[in-house]
Amino acid sequence: MGIGEALSLFCAFLWAIAVIYYKKAGDHFDAYEMNLFKSVFVVVLMIPTVLVSDLFFSTMQSYSVIEFYGFLLPKFGYSQLFIIFISGIVGIMLADMFYLRALQLIGAGLTGITASLYSPFVVGLSLLFLGELLNTWQYFGMILVLAGVILVGYRKKSLTVNNPPIKGFIYASLAVFFTALGIVMIKPLSNDLPFFWIILVRSLGGMVAMLAYGLVLRKSLALFHVFKQTGGSWLVAGAFIGQYLSMMVWVAGYKYTSASIASILNETASIFILLLSWLMLGEKIDRKKLIGIGITMTGVVFVLLVN
Repeated sequence: MGIGEALSLFCAFLWAIAVIYYKKAGDHFDAYEMNLFKSVFVVVLMIPTVLVSDLFFSTMQSYSVIEFYGFLLPKFGYSQLFIIFISGIVGIMLADMFYLRALQLIGAGLTGITASLYSPFVVGLSLLFLGELLNTWQYFGMILVLAGVILVGYRKKSLTVNNPPIKGFIYASLAVFFTALGIVMIKPLSNDLPFFWIILVRSLGGMVAMLAYGLVLRKSLALFHVFKQTGGSWLVAGAFIGQYLSMMVWVAGYKYTSASIASILNETASIFILLLSWLMLGEKIDRKKLIGIGITMTGVVFVLLVN
């Protein structure tokens, strides 16, 4: 196992912890408030992170740089900046808004299982945009992953409540698709630019999009109440682990291994989420969920073995 594979597994564990924290915070904040806070929070943390990494670790030695008032900045092309910025809008603003809303509707366990759609989305998008080819076993593995997701999410009763579970699964699926699209967009740039700077620009894209969204819909842009309100500590912890730490580990995993392998190893988050939601949130694990997990992870193994 190389560093990219190890980072991808570690990212899955970090994200699983963050999902539990977001679920707890979701009892006190709506999806917009949580997404706005964590978007700004990550940018605030990434600025000193970039400066420290450049100053002490010489992260830009192998990259083209320009000098700006005594500071060395990576030399971005306009198209590179645009792609990374749009990746932030797609993979942070849109994806996380849908994901946080799904957590509120169907819980951490089922949202985590729906995230098993991630590797099929990444593999498919990698085929379209990166030229990564699929073979028969990879198709078979993706079919198993989808079968496991459907088994876990299927409900016999057609519930007619204000927030029916099917809406939660739709939101979760859209979140996974936009997450996959956002990372595939920046994969070709990961070797050309310092990844701390990629994360900073990407985070700026997500933050600007969230601020614009709030202004257009005339929503509150206040953030400091998070530190005083009940559940604020869960949101801060989730933002730190799930966005700041996890995002750096996530992008680094894609930098040091292929998109297909990284996405498959990221799938193990569903196992961590299911176990943590059982331990920390009291969500039940029945036989159907266990069978769905088994089918899903079997599909992941088939995709992994042929890479």
